[in-house]
Amino acid sequence: MKAYQSVAQFALSGRDADAACFRMLIEELEAADAGSDQDIRRAALSKNQRLWSMIMKANTLDTGVTSLEDRELFVTLADRSQRYGIRAILDPNLSLLPLIEIARNVLDGLEPASVKTEEPFDLNGIF
Repeated sequence: MKAYQSVAQFALSGRDADAACFRMLIEELEAADAGSDQDIRRAALSKNQRLWSMIMKANTLDTGVTSLEDRELFVTLADRSQRYGIRAILDPNLSLLPLIEIARNVLDGLEPASVKTEEPFDLNGIF
């Protein structure tokens, strides 16, 4: 999170920094879900909880920048992600896919249209 904050202050717009943060979170959650190392899983879940806690805190205050509808959506997503994250912390066998899906949905909304419509590179055809 400290690395994200330092990069966000100097190089990226708020939206770009948010997208970068969600990309990093997705990578960590995917690695944790694919592996069996409980320390990696706990670290990823801890970052998930902290990120969504920051998002919830930022959206509970009306600063006049974000519409009420968007703020309500982010608070709802934060609540659902944190609740599921707590369940995943307590049950080491619980899939992290729902958390990954929520983060991907947010990332899709943050990325510019040119990035969202780009076709993924297919590795199947080269092997």
